[in-house]
Amino acid sequence: MKRVYAICLAIVCSFSFIQPVFAQDNISQIEPRSDIIDWKYKVENGKLYKRLYNFTKEQWIGDWILVGTAS
Repeated sequence: MKRVYAICLAIVCSFSFIQPVFAQDNISQIEPRSDIIDWKYKVENGKLYKRLYNFTKEQWIGDWILVGTAS
């Protein structure tokens, strides 16, 4: 019985040394690793076109692609 008590006491004491770990609230250090790229659309002469745009570099990617007719 003393052995069980000693083991339980050792386990309880070992938990008292565990320190909580908190994440830093320094969000300004977070940087995106990839560019933000999305489609831009336009309607010209009743036809719908799309083209990729890199919002991070503010540059067009490729040419306008005809999607179909605009309704």
